[in-house]
Amino acid sequence: MYNELCKLFLNIDNNESIILEKGKVYHVRQDDSFEFEGYYCTNTAKKHENPNGLRRTAMFLKNKKNIAIDGNGATVIVHGKMTPFLFDNCENIAVKNLTVDYACPTMAEFRVLSNENGVCKIKINPDCLFRIEDDNLIWQGENDKNGNPYWEDLYNGTRRHIKVFDPVTEKCRDFRRDNLKFEKIERIDDYTLKVQLENKDVAFEEGCIFQTRSIIRDQTGAYFNRCKNLHLENLRIKFMHGLGMVSQFCENITYKNCDFTPADGRTIASTADFFQFSGCKGNIVIDSCKAWGAQDDCVNVHGTHLRIVEQNTDENSITVRFMHDETWGFQAFKKGDELEFIKWDTLIPYNKATVVDYKKLNDTDIKLIVDNIPDGIVLEKDVVENATWTPNLHVSNCDFGPTSGRGILCTTRGKVVIENNRFRNLWGPALLIEDDCNFWFESGYTKEIIFRNNYVEACEYAEMWENAPVIRYTPKVMDVNSSAYVHGKLVLSGNTFKKPRKGRHYIHLEYLREAEITDNHFDAPYTVVTDVVGNVIDNNNKI
Repeated sequence: MYNELCKLFLNIDNNESIILEKGKVYHVRQDDSFEFEGYYCTNTAKKHENPNGLRRTAMFLKNKKNIAIDGNGATVIVHGKMTPFLFDNCENIAVKNLTVDYACPTMAEFRVLSNENGVCKIKINPDCLFRIEDDNLIWQGENDKNGNPYWEDLYNGTRRHIKVFDPVTEKCRDFRRDNLKFEKIERIDDYTLKVQLENKDVAFEEGCIFQTRSIIRDQTGAYFNRCKNLHLENLRIKFMHGLGMVSQFCENITYKNCDFTPADGRTIASTADFFQFSGCKGNIVIDSCKAWGAQDDCVNVHGTHLRIVEQNTDENSITVRFMHDETWGFQAFKKGDELEFIKWDTLIPYNKATVVDYKKLNDTDIKLIVDNIPDGIVLEKDVVENATWTPNLHVSNCDFGPTSGRGILCTTRGKVVIENNRFRNLWGPALLIEDDCNFWFESGYTKEIIFRNNYVEACEYAEMWENAPVIRYTPKVMDVNSSAYVHGKLVLSGNTFKKPRKGRHYIHLEYLREAEITDNHFDAPYTVVTDVVGNVIDNNNKI
């Protein structure tokens, strides 16, 4: 039996609206919601974690056009693990004025109240459910219709990832699961425990908040697949499981005045990225949004490199393969899409072709009939990128706050403008430009990125890279002798940089044709580090 919210979406027709009851709270459980298979999503679950592409959702649209969804100030409370929004092959869809939260987040949090020589008091967030069994703390979800928890994990089990958040500095650090071992647990009240650490010398500081999340990305905050013209405005998303708002092979997506920050009393709003765009095209616009409290990146825009594993000149076909174990199963091509062939060791394109037809062979392999097979393909090494699905990106007037990831990752050849934003207390750099076909297989090269009039404070504090650069271009070029530029132009202008990791700001640039670094303000000396970089204009910057 579908829940009340699902029923509103059952019989919606084109050119209609859904208006939720003003201010109402809609409770949706994973066992009374829509359930579908075959929705394989980039950067999420490995095959054994979600083998059939299972999605549970409350708000589902497929093959619909011209639909307006007005939340009217209502709140959706998720019980279990779900992908609250699932839109497939839709066009002209608008969603506004809606709040989404979890009754019991899959991210468990507790604060250290005291530590006396390894005997500690901890306060568990009241949103978290747990039980104590043989001096083990077991996190769990609510009960399903059969009385069993939707999910459960040992507090230091292999399916949990742990970070420690300092609410004073608003910074995180990693914490090894092996170091979180309780010899004894005593319950003081509903949410306060007295625990004895196996290793009393481990860093377990009073006041710090332990964030422990499930590493299984079996659901997401949203999944938009093959949609065109999506507009999302005034959304308040307080928690997302697995990955954030995912757009996959979509055209024209706008987020405006959205608030993706934790609910009061929590420190995490997403267990991974907030905004994820894979293989999109047209215009991506993120305007006047707020996002902080994730255990990964704020914005990630990329395509997918598929490795060429076979070619057949008689039928003009190549077989390409998804290589990363968290990206597989979906159809990455359409007839008429333009391919670029990319050298595995230099990331440089060397030829083009058009997709005439395609056939999915299995979860990882796709046969492509093309109009041209170039000479010189290195099988099991070279890759293709779908050059048709590469978007423009405009990010403006946003506040990206404390997050244990990077600010904006961007590998698209479309025009990129990032302006008038605030980046503060990010684990990694405010701007990261990579491109690789050997590790994550996230494509591709960029032509021009304009990063202007932004405020960047205390980013790359974790020193993920030597000297902790706050702007970093590091495409994964495997040929150490390559002198070919992967990326085009960077314009870094009018920005303010504050609180560097070691008293000096670093900008690290590799395999970049040109850079203009002008009219920026630094509160400490700065250094531009270059390797295989062409013309660099560095002037009128003030310290």
